Amino acid sequence: MASSAPEDRPQGEILKSNVDVSQPVVREAPRRNTALLPLVLAGVLLFVLGVGAALLFSSLARPQPATTTALSRPTAPAAPVPGGASASGGSLPDINGISCDTLEATIVHIHMHLAIFVNGQEEQIPYGIGIGQPWQVTDSNEGPFVEDGSCFYWIHTHTGDGIVHIESPLRRRFTLGDFFAIWQMSLSANQVGPAQGGVILYVNGQKSSANPPDVPLLAHERVQLDVGDDVPPYQFDFPDGD
Repeated sequence: MASSAPEDRPQGEILKSNVDVSQPVVREAPRRNTALLPLVLAGVLLFVLGVGAALLFSSLARPQPATTTALSRPTAPAAPVPGGASASGGSLPDINGISCDTLEATIVHIHMHLAIFVNGQEEQIPYGIGIGQPWQVTDSNEGPFVEDGSCFYWIHTHTGDGIVHIESPLRRRFTLGDFFAIWQMSLSANQVGPAQGGVILYVNGQKSSANPPDVPLLAHERVQLDVGDDVPPYQFDFPDGD
């Protein structure tokens, strides 16, 4: 009897269907191109640096607020108590031969006016310069008025309107430098308090070439100090009876 298998199949051949069912197909993962990675990182780095530089330039170009040079109230060498004594038990020190006395003297009693301008802006002269704390302060037409204190230097201010009181038990020459020393503020041809620069001096409305600390304090004298801008002097009228 003749065989049913095809006569042309080679002996020992394995059917293709038997292989396809039993063997899974393994696909090779695609290879990444790493040649461009350094270029990408370099581009990111350049972008970050560019943004940082732009922000830095913007902050530097932004205008900064001007530094203020307000003249502040002086700090006493030690907190005084009634009678002119300090909290440490000693008296307030003499300044340029000027003492801080319990009572105001009247042998010499004159007033002068001081105005200070820094970059065109007027600076207020504080009240209470040269008066030992604690203070007794009352209201007046000129604002707060230091009526009493533990002691009074011979040069002092009761109000903040620029009037400087010279009340001394003896006759001697007093200068603007004496007042600034009591105020504990610097004064020279190039500095007024914390403000630095060429100082323009006016005395009684006239420009003066004198050294500011050497200007004498005379009755009803008007002194103006300009730092920065040259501000023309203005007329100050002393109160009636002053």
